[in-house]
Amino acid sequence: MAVAVDDPRFAPRPSFRRRTLNRVMKISTAMTGHIARGRLERDNIEVIRDLSYGPHEFNKLDVYRPQFAARPMPVLLYIHGGAFSLCSKETHRGIARASAWGGQYLVFNIDYRLAPRFKFPCAHEDACAAYVWVAENCARFGGDPQRIVVAGESAGGNLALSVAIAASYKRPEIWAKKVYNAKAKIIGVKPIMPYLQVTNAARQSNNPGAGWLALRAARAIAKAYLGSSRVQPSSQTMMADPIRVLEECGASDKPFPAVFSGVGTWDVCCEDVQRLERACDRLGVPAEMHYYPREIHAFHVFAWRENSRLYWSQAFSFLRKTAAAASPLALTV
Repeated sequence: MAVAVDDPRFAPRPSFRRRTLNRVMKISTAMTGHIARGRLERDNIEVIRDLSYGPHEFNKLDVYRPQFAARPMPVLLYIHGGAFSLCSKETHRGIARASAWGGQYLVFNIDYRLAPRFKFPCAHEDACAAYVWVAENCARFGGDPQRIVVAGESAGGNLALSVAIAASYKRPEIWAKKVYNAKAKIIGVKPIMPYLQVTNAARQSNNPGAGWLALRAARAIAKAYLGSSRVQPSSQTMMADPIRVLEECGASDKPFPAVFSGVGTWDVCCEDVQRLERACDRLGVPAEMHYYPREIHAFHVFAWRENSRLYWSQAFSFLRKTAAAASPLALTV
């Protein structure tokens, strides 16, 4: 079942707004569960649930294995969003299923520790630990550890980009060093509508796509995940702001993977995608950015909308061509 901040393990005194939001998520997840099971059977996708990738009780992941895909399969590590304090692998199982089916990837869909109980760097530690586990174990599920894509949306996009940075830059954090030393290769990173800077919430005041509600939400995210004393940019919170690494730290020590991102032009995260595009251009990183006119945050889940269908078509295309370019056959030609 989906978890969020009204779970007493994460927050003993949640606000009415968060309790209501989480209750809606849980009801929606329960109602769609039978539909999801039917689609998995129809699409011939096997699911292996609740494997542990770390020492904490919340370090769980599900494996989505398309039975029709050629072995070894490219691998997708998927990290759900939710402002570092909401949602779970259950709320995002539809995206995991779609990625396994449309991209023909072996998908690992993870849970991680949530704020406000678990503050930075807990979510980042868990995302990196999940990557190391996937790198070491994906082969036994039919995956290719030399063809891994890391993906996530919103806060999950922040975590996905952070994992790619940890794999490419020599960082001082112990959890990042483990990613850098892993015997695997990230060939692509897919931060979708990513929230790439948690500090300095006041920056949203100058964001043309942000209103007072977005500014209030940005301050709440920073306080919940970083704590009141760490809401301004610093070297200690650099990995909470992965865009700052690309903007301030220069070229990576290892080749940076290809980047795919998409965002609605009415999304508060549009500015972060524009910053990511500029940083990739400056660093010479291959990047594919897509902007969807008049779309809001998380528009991609509304599958009946034209821009949502366009996004998924472009995302599947990126996954397939990235995997094909790094396949053993392509590398020997």
